[in-house]
Amino acid sequence: MGNLLNLPKVELHRHLDGSVRFSTIMDLAKIHNIDLGTKSPDDLYKKVTVTRPMTSLEAVLDSFWTTQKVLCSYEAIKRVSFENVEDCFREGSKLVELRFAPVFIQKNKSIGFDEIIEGVIDGITQGMEKYQIQIGLIHIMPRSLDLQKNLSATDDILRYRKSHHKNADRLVGIDLADLETEESFSDYRDSVLKAQKEGLGVTVHSGEDSSADHVRRSLEVFNAERIGHGVQIINDEAVMKLVKERDVALEVCPTSNWLTNIVPTVEEHPLKKLFDKGVKVTLNSDDPHLMGIDLPHEYEVARRLGFKDSEIMTMNRWALEKSFLPKDIKTDLKKKFSEFQ
Repeated sequence: MGNLLNLPKVELHRHLDGSVRFSTIMDLAKIHNIDLGTKSPDDLYKKVTVTRPMTSLEAVLDSFWTTQKVLCSYEAIKRVSFENVEDCFREGSKLVELRFAPVFIQKNKSIGFDEIIEGVIDGITQGMEKYQIQIGLIHIMPRSLDLQKNLSATDDILRYRKSHHKNADRLVGIDLADLETEESFSDYRDSVLKAQKEGLGVTVHSGEDSSADHVRRSLEVFNAERIGHGVQIINDEAVMKLVKERDVALEVCPTSNWLTNIVPTVEEHPLKKLFDKGVKVTLNSDDPHLMGIDLPHEYEVARRLGFKDSEIMTMNRWALEKSFLPKDIKTDLKKKFSEFQ
């Protein structure tokens, strides 16, 4: 297959608000006079980039908050959204689902959900107009943040999907993210199922820092069509069987799982084992700028884990199949790129 940059890729799990270029962080902080806790570029880089395993997933989530400060206006959010699309295109991606959390972006700011949603939609629209790439958007409800604000943001997302705002129909999915808690099942069930009934695909961060049983409950309670991470199912044959029976795809992020101490080393990641057992796994970067990587890097990781190039392409075809974007968009990509056929 040769140069991985030239391989047409599909990515389903990439956090738009967790992947901000370092140069953009510095630039926006200067424009908006934002105190990021240090004036040293070297110290700031260390603060916003995770390159070695941290003590826990929660510790990594804390690194997001410095970057979050610069997502402070419609224009800033539009710029970061456009740059995400540009980065994806340069990595060889043809279809990407970018996810963002309005409640996370809004925290400790006066900006409204409307400005956030419009900034994201307008930014990806600008990107799609400049580059040959298809973009879908996934709305995240972070479980560790305010429940009522999450539910309100979801209502706003559903309202926008019905609006005449250009490319509002690119809002295609809903996600529950960050710390996996038991109370989130009952707290968020009605809102997630309402969104699903109104046409959003459902994916849930599950089986990352929890257990395979959390994946089982995510499938049963939320009727999830995809699972973010989900690597813990390698420890439970029954849940693995359920995932396969329901034809659920896992959005796997190997380097991220290493940096959050989900796996002790990249070489011990269960991605290849899951693939060999018939689980539909897809390959993703999670938070590339935060983690100092890109999507082609994860393809190199897959090669190190023993994947043949033909198997990497199988994961890409699964990702395209399981995308929440409309069928006609996916069919068109299949026609344009023989690798997807």
